[in-house]
This record gives sequence, structure tokens and C-alpha cells, in this order.
Amino acid sequence: MPRGPAQAEVRRMDPVVAVLIVAGVALLLALVCMVAFLKSRSVRSELTETPLATRRMAEATQVEVPETVPLPAAGAQSEPESEPMRRFQVASGKEIKQCLFVILDWPGLDTNRRLARLLKEYNANYDAKLGVYKIRDPLAGYKLTIANSSPPGTLPPIHEGDDQPIVSGVSILIHFVSKRSVARNPETLIDITQSIAAIGGHILDAERNTVSEEEFEQLRQHAQNSKAVTHGRGTPHEGG
Repeated sequence: MPRGPAQAEVRRMDPVVAVLIVAGVALLLALVCMVAFLKSRSVRSELTETPLATRRMAEATQVEVPETVPLPAAGAQSEPESEPMRRFQVASGKEIKQCLFVILDWPGLDTNRRLARLLKEYNANYDAKLGVYKIRDPLAGYKLTIANSSPPGTLPPIHEGDDQPIVSGVSILIHFVSKRSVARNPETLIDITQSIAAIGGHILDAERNTVSEEEFEQLRQHAQNSKAVTHGRGTPHEGG
């Protein structure tokens, strides 16, 4: 008989315990949601800062103008640009740079090694002052600058060994004066960009929109059409 009231008291406390358990679970879920929100906010903040870093890096590289590419005259009118080329532009002051990003999905030591091997295959030279890799293709007639996709835009010398910081992505810059060369010979730009993406990443344009294989194909088709038009204009002149 003395145990009867105690058991009744335990039964009366059961709802209280249940409420406390539910409240604890709710608090835990709230903390998980808050952590996820703060993490996504941090990622968005980094993506917002990246174009600024890219513009600064482009401004730093624009001081070196290739001697073989003449600057357009002040009064000369530039050729109208096609939509495929306009897609890969980023404004920086009065200049325009062709720009693409490759963001690695799972950056780590392995991707650092593979990226270093790829840059070596393309005979990329590391500029220690600017913290970028430069690739020059004499046949294409333009130079590519490979920078870091994350602020402040500088890449570590990953070709020196495994003790370098992990690279999470790269930006590919081309100076304004090389614009026509890229439009006529886009293969170097496309090959390097897709080769880096093949390491394990996705390609974005200057506005951080995904670039598909079909859009690269449009760039190739535009180059072929431009060459066909140029040859077509030259044939009557030579025949006359």
C-alpha cells in the first residue's frame, strides 16, 4: 500500500518528462538550423567578394600588354561582339576582361597535385609577385592568367610541393586587347578551362552562372563562322 502513492506520483511526472524531451529535441533542431544558416551565409558572402578580387587581379595584370597585339586606335570602331563572347566578359574600369571560373567540388591535396601537373603540361609560368600562373599560346595569339577564385585572388606556388595551401577554385582572365584573338581561336581557352574542370569541378561565367558544353560549342561555331566570313570577303578581292 505505501507504494501506491509513489507509483501514482511517477505516472503524473511522465508527461512532464515527455515535454522536457520534446523541448530538448526542438532546441537541438533549432541549433542545427542556425549552424546551417550561418554556414550558407558565409558561402554567399565569399561568392559576393570574389568578383571584386577578380577585378583587382585583372587590374594588376593589365599593365603587361603583349607587344604583338596592337592597342585599338582612339577613333576606331570595334567589331560588334557576338553573344557567346559577351557571355564571358567582366567589366573592370574602362577595360573588359574575358573571365571564367572553375570551382572545385572537393578541393584537397589530390586536386592541388592534379592542378599543378596540368599547369606544367600547359607550360604555365608562376608570377611570384602577383601570385598567378600565366600561360602563353603563340599559335592562339593571346595569354591566359590563372588566378585564385577566392579573395584576394593570389594562388600559392602549388608546383613547389604538397605543403602549399589547398586551392578551392581558379579564375581564368584574358586582357581586353586579346579579345579578338580569343573570338577567332577559342580552343586554348576552352581546352584549359575544361581540363581544370575535369579535375572535379564546375565552370561559371563572370556572373557566377553555370557554363554548359553547348555554350562552348557556340563559341567554337562563332569562330568558324568568323573565319568563313573573312575568307569569303578575301576571295572576290583576290579574284578581281
